[in-house]
Amino acid sequence: MTRSWATRKADVSGTSLADTPVGAAPIRQIHALTGVRILAALWVVLFHIRFSIAAEFPAVYAAFAPIITHGDYGVDLFFILSGYVITLNYGRKMGGSLDRKASVKFWWARLSRIWPAYFVMLAFVSVWHGSFLIFGATDPVAPRDFSVWSFLRQSTLVVQWTEADFNRLTWNGAAWSVSVEALAYLLFPILALLLFRLSRVLGTRGLGILAVVTVMPVVLFALALGSLYAPWMWLIRILCEFVAGGLLFYALERVQNRPGAQRIANWLAPALIVVVLIVAYLLNGRVNERWGVLVVPALLVFVGAIVVGRKGLMSLLGHRWLVIGGMASYSVYLVHMPLIEIVWTAQERLPFLAQGTLASKILIFLVPALATIFGFALWKWVEEPARRAMRRMSLQNIPERAVDDVPIKQAGIEAPRA
Repeated sequence: MTRSWATRKADVSGTSLADTPVGAAPIRQIHALTGVRILAALWVVLFHIRFSIAAEFPAVYAAFAPIITHGDYGVDLFFILSGYVITLNYGRKMGGSLDRKASVKFWWARLSRIWPAYFVMLAFVSVWHGSFLIFGATDPVAPRDFSVWSFLRQSTLVVQWTEADFNRLTWNGAAWSVSVEALAYLLFPILALLLFRLSRVLGTRGLGILAVVTVMPVVLFALALGSLYAPWMWLIRILCEFVAGGLLFYALERVQNRPGAQRIANWLAPALIVVVLIVAYLLNGRVNERWGVLVVPALLVFVGAIVVGRKGLMSLLGHRWLVIGGMASYSVYLVHMPLIEIVWTAQERLPFLAQGTLASKILIFLVPALATIFGFALWKWVEEPARRAMRRMSLQNIPERAVDDVPIKQAGIEAPRA
């Protein structure tokens, strides 16, 4: 690894930018989207420890409450990104017709991407929660159904599909969204047909408007029902946001290389962040938290600006370490809730870690870093090697673009060996 990061971005295992799919964003834009993923994951982590932050660092919490308390929208950002990148990789290949062989290859590719690390963490939390029952102790975050049937439903990724809510449903707290994404993958061969045909009859403006309109049911129902967590809201979130991400891909493929569009995107992305933060701070404590759902359309536009932009924030998001973090973001997401539950249990049972002690403050401060470290380890030694092994199990090789983040070789990073 003697070449520079910039050089490797342009020369990847003999692959040039011209080898990317028709209409695909240049690799540097895919890098930026990948960088966003780790920030979204850490945003979710901060949300889940928000009460601990408030207890240990009240001044810090007061200063950043409008950001921390809305970290659950990091999941919505993931759904939009997933719809965009899955459509980028597979939209045109699968949009022409409903092909059984192509669908099976796609499903296997997605399964090889999400299931190994997911199952390893499911096994871990099975032991974790089971140990409380074995030793007759009180589980501070006990699942609502710890049974063989629930384990089978969770291990096959279908656990959320029949449930109206996800409160303590998945043994790994945040894994409900993985089950939800699996449903989107199951439906994608049909969604690809719809998206591709819409791209043939609508222009750039029409597709862009339709993408924004598509996420509006999330806003409408969250405001009308009073919560982002109302019954079956998870279904509205994944379908609307995933499809909107796909529409965004088709809307932008025609304009992303235009200098005028790039100039607009260069300032639009940071401007969106500034405007959203100003509004969030001005309204903090003055309106019901459900109004935070208005950030969802802004997240969609933000992703579009990241795709089209070339300078400034886009370059920062494409930094090597953020790209590496983005690659490991799924594993970071998987490990963070078990880690947090272990921390909470330690605070309850170990006096020197009790809330308010110096050790407790240090521990809470380190949670995001620990989640990143453990997540990277899971990615390097489980997720990526297992993905490669499962690809070799298929009857035909699955393209490198089966992953929904930057392909390892394209990122210029030494890939873990299976």
